[in-house]
Amino acid sequence: MLSFFYYSSLFYPVLNSDNAVTILMIHSFNLPNDLYFWGQDRMGSLIPLIGQIPFKLFNFSALVSEAITHYLILLLGFLAFSSLLKSYFYKIIFAIIWFFPPMRLIDVTQLAFGIYYSLIAISIYLFNLSDKENIQKKPLLYHFILLLITLILIVSIWVSDMALMSVFLLLVIQLFYYLRKYKLTKLAFKNPKLYYALTGILIGYIFIHYVKSISSGKQDYATFSDVNSILQSINIFYNTIADIFLFKANEPFTSIYAYMVTIIIGFSLVALRKIKINESANKWIVFFLSDAIVVFVIIIISQWTFLNNVPRRYFTCTYIAFSLFLLLLFDNLVLKKKHNYFFKIFIFLTVFIGGAGTIYNLKYIWPKTLKPKVEIVDEFKKLGKIGIISEYWNSYIISCPNPDLIIATPNEQSSVRNIKITNEVFKQKDLYIIKDMWLESFPDTLKQFEHILLKDGDPFNIGDCNVCKYKKIK
Repeated sequence: MLSFFYYSSLFYPVLNSDNAVTILMIHSFNLPNDLYFWGQDRMGSLIPLIGQIPFKLFNFSALVSEAITHYLILLLGFLAFSSLLKSYFYKIIFAIIWFFPPMRLIDVTQLAFGIYYSLIAISIYLFNLSDKENIQKKPLLYHFILLLITLILIVSIWVSDMALMSVFLLLVIQLFYYLRKYKLTKLAFKNPKLYYALTGILIGYIFIHYVKSISSGKQDYATFSDVNSILQSINIFYNTIADIFLFKANEPFTSIYAYMVTIIIGFSLVALRKIKINESANKWIVFFLSDAIVVFVIIIISQWTFLNNVPRRYFTCTYIAFSLFLLLLFDNLVLKKKHNYFFKIFIFLTVFIGGAGTIYNLKYIWPKTLKPKVEIVDEFKKLGKIGIISEYWNSYIISCPNPDLIIATPNEQSSVRNIKITNEVFKQKDLYIIKDMWLESFPDTLKQFEHILLKDGDPFNIGDCNVCKYKKIK
């Protein structure tokens, strides 16, 4: 898979410490402490959990285990979503949207958003499967599918709290079509779907409440902003969009992509009369449009979004949902052969430009290389078994190639995700400081985590970092 060789943790040129935490969690997975991303009460550790299979059963490295597990989930998500599309052409278009997103939305392949939408996709596929009469005539299989749906939806909320809204909308739409079919008759109360849903809500609440109660970090990110903060968030978002359309975002292909998407949206509004949708497709069109709008609104009014300066990665959800909404519309669009041919060419060029633009940005704008980040930091292995202290973004990523050999921690002024690793750093005989994004120069003495460190040698460059050896003063 081409995307794997560009964006998986093995090959991604801008892999960072957030990615690295997941890799390190695979290496030292410990239940129940590691049920959430280190130092947080959100982002459930699904990849570290499943990653134990290749890591322990097949003796793959933590790095390889993360890459395989992550992309396997993304692949299952793609296959499940693409099952909603009839046309092979639109399946290919969605493959590009999913695996080669524009630079601004690259986190589809990186963080929890792509994972939780993959779980939503699998749930949707299973919902469709459970509606088939031949499945309903096999009680054991039917109940197994309903149980699987219940568990997957609970896991999706564990993986990302943002999934709560998607799951809610999914259940509401299922309930609407369910009641439209059965009304409030005895048949409606005989169907086990209703009881699986109610049981799932209860068990899901208990599980999420439990794992949050034992998490190592407590952060209030569910609070809504006041009116002034919401207006500022809207202004930041507007300015970001304006910069893209005015070619000021330093992402030329994304700007072209934005104009082409605008044309496609405009065409879809004009062509609504030519779209012939059956009931099954209509249900999912309504879901994806609702999800795109509702999740977008919640992101904009969230206090957490405002405090983090409206980061682009939060809009990955809207990108996925709105893309599927449009593709389902176009999959049911009836055009003349000639018009359909040109329209499909335009759509292909749009998603191709968006995807190719990401590779262009990585190669020629930032970081100006396609060399995998893990290859660059792999140079640290030359130093042997060491401990490293640095700024957050130069910390955990250094350990990825070999967490047993290289033990790294952010400095005490930075985001320390796991204090156990910090303690292990100071147990190492050789200790190094990375000054990038932290210190202006290497001081003769440095105090970190109640330890006094003394400069021990001259600075040097390794792994694209400015490094100097220090020793502990007992």
